[in-house]
Amino acid sequence: MCGFRSRHTTLATLVGSFFVSFCFVNVATVEAADGFGSFSLQSSKSYSYQRASAPDGTRAERFELRSGDCPASTGDCHRQRERVEKFETMPASRQDHEYWYHFSVFIPTDWPASGSINTKLGQFHQFGNGKGPVLFQILDGRYIFELGNPAVRQASPMRPLPPLRQIGLTSASAMKGRWTSITVDANWSRTPAGFINVWVNGAKKVGLKGPNVDRDSPVYFKYGVYRSLKAAGKGNTPLIAWYTGIRRGSTRGLVDGTQ
Repeated sequence: MCGFRSRHTTLATLVGSFFVSFCFVNVATVEAADGFGSFSLQSSKSYSYQRASAPDGTRAERFELRSGDCPASTGDCHRQRERVEKFETMPASRQDHEYWYHFSVFIPTDWPASGSINTKLGQFHQFGNGKGPVLFQILDGRYIFELGNPAVRQASPMRPLPPLRQIGLTSASAMKGRWTSITVDANWSRTPAGFINVWVNGAKKVGLKGPNVDRDSPVYFKYGVYRSLKAAGKGNTPLIAWYTGIRRGSTRGLVDGTQ
């Protein structure tokens, strides 16, 4: 994969590096979400993604991950990773500019307990090699916010270094059978001017200041279902999640309607 190594990288180089970085992924470009550019889909099966009603009747995007769902061209099958996700393509969020983001995720009442199996439901990544700066993930029965260590370059997301912070947002059981609304206010930066704030169902859960990225490339959003360790055995319960309200804007009111 290609990294971004200079603050003076040209737009043409950025775009070229992006396509080289993702040339091994089976993707299909899909429509843009509010305030974002276009997204592409990483999936391996026909059932992996569709537009469908959530259990409460809300029209949403439905992601389904079954055991063994790892697009062969991504290398996930050899790295104990399974996924169906959409990722934002260029242009993405620039560093040292404030952005507001929102997404809502719904998991069913029969979502299985996963223990130490890390299941990501929303991620912010940077183009090029490395771990994403911010992950939203279910781990040991909690939905947590994780900030990578911006002082250390994450050479490979498949061999992640310890995070700088992990903050509990809510329990997995509290998410079942209902929508969980996530609002993010961030200035992605390698300087002390960086910050990130997170609200869950309207309640502020995260307020961090300081550097929050480890390299100079733009930040993009991913959502869907990504499991970083395969469950043991066969015939495991599929993981199904619905998403709606995927938005990016310059103010909170533009993304979640809060004034």
